Parts: sequence; C-alpha cells; structure tokens
Amino acid sequence: MHVTANGWWALVGLLLLTFILNPYHYLATGFVIWDLVRNVRRERAWFGVRVTRIGKTLVLRYARAIAVGFGASLALLAAGATVTFSSALYVFAVSIVLGVIRSRLAAAPMAISVSVIVSWLARAYHGAVPASLLPAWRAVAGMPEANWLAIAAAAALAEAVLGFWGTRDAVLPALVTSRRGRRMGAMKLQFGYVVPVAVWITPLARPEVAFSSGWHPWHVAFGQSLECFAVPLALGWHALLTSMNVERALSYLRWFDLLRAVILAAGFAGAYVWRPQAALYAAAAVIVATELFRSAARRADKSLEPRFAPDTRGLRVLYVIRGSLAERLGIRPGELITHVNQAPVHTEYDFHFALEQNPAYARFQITDDHGEPRLVSSPVFEGERHNLGLIFVLPGEEPALRLKRPFGFLETLYLRVLGGREAQ
Repeated sequence: MHVTANGWWALVGLLLLTFILNPYHYLATGFVIWDLVRNVRRERAWFGVRVTRIGKTLVLRYARAIAVGFGASLALLAAGATVTFSSALYVFAVSIVLGVIRSRLAAAPMAISVSVIVSWLARAYHGAVPASLLPAWRAVAGMPEANWLAIAAAAALAEAVLGFWGTRDAVLPALVTSRRGRRMGAMKLQFGYVVPVAVWITPLARPEVAFSSGWHPWHVAFGQSLECFAVPLALGWHALLTSMNVERALSYLRWFDLLRAVILAAGFAGAYVWRPQAALYAAAAVIVATELFRSAARRADKSLEPRFAPDTRGLRVLYVIRGSLAERLGIRPGELITHVNQAPVHTEYDFHFALEQNPAYARFQITDDHGEPRLVSSPVFEGERHNLGLIFVLPGEEPALRLKRPFGFLETLYLRVLGGREAQ
C-alpha cells in the first residue's frame, strides 16, 4: 500500500496496520485456536488434566513469529522482492481454495507454488475472457512469480528456524483407536504459525493512508514515499503419529524445509539470470517434493511398531508434563513403568497404592524404548506426589480418535471423536 510517512515509527505502524487488518491473518489464527480448544476438551475427558495451554502457547508463537518474520522481512526487502496488491489477494484466495479441497488452509510454500503454476496456465490461455472475469484474470496472469517464489523461500526457511525454536509446546498427547479396534496412545504435532513478512509492493493509484507528524523520535524526510506491505504467511505442519519419534519427525521436517527453501530461492534467482520458466520449474518441484514427503512420512509411521500401545507388563507412559517431578527424573514418553517402590504395577490403582506405601520417596523401575531396564528415584516432598506429571496409556472403551495419519498443515482439524470412531 502506498503511504506517506515521516518517521520510522510511521513505517512500523504501517506494517502493523496492514498485518492486523488482513482477514487472512485472523482466518489462519482462528483455525489454530480452534484446534487447540478441541485439544483441551479431549484431554479433560481422556486424562482428567489439561495439557494444552492456549493463552501461553499463542503468546509464545506470536512472539517467535514476529522475531522470525523480522529477519525474513530484512532479507526480502534487501532482495528487492516486489509484489502487487492484487497478486497478494490472489495468493490468499488460492490458500483458501486449496483448504476447501484437502485441508483447512494451505501453508505458504505450497499455496504460492500452486499460484505460480495457475498463473502460467492463465497466461498460456489465449481464448476469450468474459468481461466480468477480466480483472481476476489479469490479477492471476500478472502475478510476479519470481518475487513470490522469494517470499515462499523465506517462508520455508522461517518454518525451518521455528522448527528449531520452541516446538515442544506443539507436541501433545492423544488417544487413538486402531483399525483393529485397539486403543493406544499417539502424539499429535500441532506446529502452526502466522508469520508477518514485509515486502515492497506496487502502490495503488493514490495514497490510502497518511501519517502526520508526531511519530517520534526518529524521522525520515517529510513526505517521503514508502511502498511496503506486511504479508501474513501461514506456516507449519500437523500430524498424528503413533510410531515415529516426534523429535525425529521434526528433524526430517527441518531438513525438508531447508530443501524447499533452496529450490524456491533457485527458482527466484533463475527467473532473473536465466529464463522466466525457472519459476515454473521450481514451483512444480516444490509441489512434487511436498507430496512425496507427506507420503513417505505416512508410510514410515505406518511401517513401525506403535510406541504407545498398552502393555500387560506395566504402565506405558504417553506424556510427561513440563516442569513436573517426572520430567526432572528423566522419565520419557514411550517408556514402560513396571515397578514403583519395588511393587509391580499394572493399573493406575496399583501405581498410586505403591506410592502411598512410601509417601516421602519414589523409586521407579523402567523399561526404555530399547527394552533395557533402568532405575530412577527421588525424594518426594509434600504435594509432589500428587503432581508427578505422568499420563499413561490405559485400555478402555471410551471414545478415541480412529487411527488416521494426516501429515500437512492444519490437517488435524479433520480428526473427530464419534463413539470411538473418527469421521473424516
């Protein structure tokens, strides 16, 4: 948006304004909040405790998104990535349309790649266009593909950085019902962000917003033209994993995001120094690579043995609450607690009864993921015995998610609990 500003604070205000007033920002954030709210309801029904912290999670995610978006904005502004206002609306529309087809919204790298291909198809069409559709057709055909690929590359790189930073609040416990009707635990990955990035934008016909003097303390020359726009980018991955280690899955995601960033950056550079078709090739390569990665991740999770199935030898740990005594003892998800204070445990009643025998001390015999036994112990102070922070996988007939392995952006929104079956 083309504005007249007289200070650096005015520029910051402009970027915040274009981000805050963008409906796409609220649409993506709304779906993320909706998914978190459903977590709270299920956790209370399944475990009797709330693991998801919606307010804290959103605050931390916004802070991280703004910090990462600031770095991405500097890179895009330095690279000279310039887009049009109509192409921004077009990319947002493609994200929503893709969401209607297969998931709630399409993450930015995929949505931009699809938009580039559709733009090339629109330019390749030489037939008549109805007058009522002509403005939309011009917005699609006139999309600056190379510059949008630069934004997609920044989005993929931002996603990789966020994958290194603060993903623990994105891993949450769930219960699933397998195809054989067996109830077991799973890990739900809900790694979703809305990252604002600033780009140069072709101005509208006239200034739409004007900041008067008084935004202190730093100023640029009065009346200087500023052509910036804050684009909200929906990023992240969502998955329901029963077998694959979540940390390993996140590691794969980070490397894959780096690969996509390289492909998209190569398309941006190739379109300027080689030929415009480089943008088309890069967009197609990203789409193919993303679909192959989704399929490979699903197959990998399906081919492994479930990590959180109930076991007759003891109690299977599904989740360890942050900051709890269990976390300080080093107990990890997937491990099996066979004895507490030297007494065998097979039910939650056994577990709590064994703790009652020695209220001031806790000694756990554990079998780890590799089948190796180990002992952990600690004094238990007043109040800690009731806040161990352990969530177990227990056999039962209560409604749980049907075993379905989605892997993409916001796809966990499709998970339903209906009498122990999941509607897709």
